[in-house]
Amino acid sequence: MTSDGKQGETPDEHQREASVADQREASVARPDTRSGGKSSGKMLVALAVLIALAALGWWGVGWWQTGRFMEETDNAYVRTDSVAVRAELSARVAEVAVDDNQTVKQGDLLVRLDAETYRDQVTQAEAQQAVAAASIAQSRRQVDLQQAAIDQANAQIEASQADVDQARQHLERSSSLAANNYGSRQQREDDQAALRVAEANLAKSRAAVVSAQRQLAVAESDVTRAEANLDAANADLDYARHQLDKTRIVAPRDGVVGNLRVEAGTLAQPSLTLLQLVPIESAYVAANFKETQLERIRIGQPVEVHLDAYPDTTFDGVVDSLSPATGTEFSLLPQDNATGNFNKIVQRVPVKIRITGPVESLGQLRAGLSAVPEVDTRDLTPDKGSPDAGGPAKGVAQAADSLSDDQADS
Repeated sequence: MTSDGKQGETPDEHQREASVADQREASVARPDTRSGGKSSGKMLVALAVLIALAALGWWGVGWWQTGRFMEETDNAYVRTDSVAVRAELSARVAEVAVDDNQTVKQGDLLVRLDAETYRDQVTQAEAQQAVAAASIAQSRRQVDLQQAAIDQANAQIEASQADVDQARQHLERSSSLAANNYGSRQQREDDQAALRVAEANLAKSRAAVVSAQRQLAVAESDVTRAEANLDAANADLDYARHQLDKTRIVAPRDGVVGNLRVEAGTLAQPSLTLLQLVPIESAYVAANFKETQLERIRIGQPVEVHLDAYPDTTFDGVVDSLSPATGTEFSLLPQDNATGNFNKIVQRVPVKIRITGPVESLGQLRAGLSAVPEVDTRDLTPDKGSPDAGGPAKGVAQAADSLSDDQADS
């Protein structure tokens, strides 16, 4: 019966039995596949943990060796000691010789003012100088004439003295003859009159010398006065020429022209800024560090400066100076904590960072750019001028330009 039954099975029943057998084999093989997948997942997790630990260790070593010594702040900006160019006198602008953003050298012409009035002043001063010089020459000639008059009067004194001596001798001789009855009384009287005339002439000559000496003193005082007038005329001429030179406004130093506010025909005033001259090559970074960051910052420490404008360029620098006070001390309205409620706020101290390189990239610096300086504080040897070295710290001129110190670093 059994064999007959098997021989009587249809093809469909045979396929169902084969399908059941395949399902049993698949159910037997499935547990092995799940076991292999779990093992691969564990290996991936372990590998990821190892990579994370290695990265953490690498970061930790770097932080321990370098990172913990780096002090940085994003409250920093590029600064330059720009020069405000102003006219020193009032005049119409005749020519503007430069354009905005133009590079100039020291001594280059920037603006030329109308110089007609100042040329006239120079001409007038030159004429006054010539008059003063002529007055000196005339006064000196008067001195020479008075000196000659004195010499002539002295010679006349000698001649008059000789006449007096001769008249006295004649009188003595005639008096002696008259006493012995050898001479006439009339002769003696004539000799007496001649002596009186000679003595009068001598007195007149002496008075002439005194008068000539007084005239000489007057002439010499005229020379002194004329020399003083010449000095004043020379000073007026120098001043007029200096004023004329001021009509040519030249660059006081090398730099780039910026904020050009003047054009031909406008009236220049000493109180008005014509343009700004920015010395790009001498740009520096004014960084406002928290007071809690200053413990290890020293003058002379190296600095890496990153600018938002040039993310692919790292600028080298050095700590140049630390401000003698926080930024709030230089503000127009210093903070007064003696009144009202008090909230302690971390103060900031401006630090000047001098940029040293790369040299080929210094021309890219622009005043006002945002910067992120990183100060390497591993070397704590204080340079000359730092507080720990006993010398006074150099101030930062741009302390008043720092951002508000009442805001904490975000």
